[in-house]
Amino acid sequence: MEKKLAGVVFAILFAFSFYAQAITFTSDANIQAGDNWNGVIVHDTPPNHTTVNMTGGNVGSIDAYNASTINISGGWISFLSSYDNAMINISNNANVSLSAGAGNSSTLNVYGGTIRQLDGSGSSTVNIYEGTIGYIGGGLIADESSIFNLRGGLYTYISAGSSATINIFGYDLAKTITGGTYGYGQVTGFWQSGSAFTINLNYSGAYSAINLIPEPATLLLFGIGVPIISGLRRKSS
Repeated sequence: MEKKLAGVVFAILFAFSFYAQAITFTSDANIQAGDNWNGVIVHDTPPNHTTVNMTGGNVGSIDAYNASTINISGGWISFLSSYDNAMINISNNANVSLSAGAGNSSTLNVYGGTIRQLDGSGSSTVNIYEGTIGYIGGGLIADESSIFNLRGGLYTYISAGSSATINIFGYDLAKTITGGTYGYGQVTGFWQSGSAFTINLNYSGAYSAINLIPEPATLLLFGIGVPIISGLRRKSS
């Protein structure tokens, strides 16, 4: 495992030598196939908000500030961070090879893609609908009053501090405080899409940070089903 991680880091550092210098965007811009940047910084120019769309290319690090928005649907990023009230949307074939982090009241939405490690801190909000979170030793780490809302996705593990909140939406949900791959328990159930999942917990504080929330659709079906069943019983009697 350590050799694999060292290989990934070496490849990324080697690639950095071919990247162009860092660039700062203060107005709308695009990053596409063929673009290579060592670093990208995104700021607003009030009262206007800056939106950057990334569909391809390679970037060493991206940092979003103010109330800017970054939409990432493709390409390769090593480090991705959001601050202030910035928003980052990750989807499709985007790949964050080392880590993505949300902090300082920012929002990060994951609709797809692959992220080695995803961190939340500083009262940030992370919404995950699809995608793969965790590979080569990485996973989901919630801390410092961050809020994670999980409605789909694949995860290697969840780690959380006592001040974090992780809401897991689905049905037939259950969590244990022991067992699993790391001995700190696991969460099982089904996403609203119908896909079964098992998420391992790898820190003792994760169990208390997790809230299991049945999807509204599940409750609605349950509410409709009870009267129907009651009616059938009346008729049969």
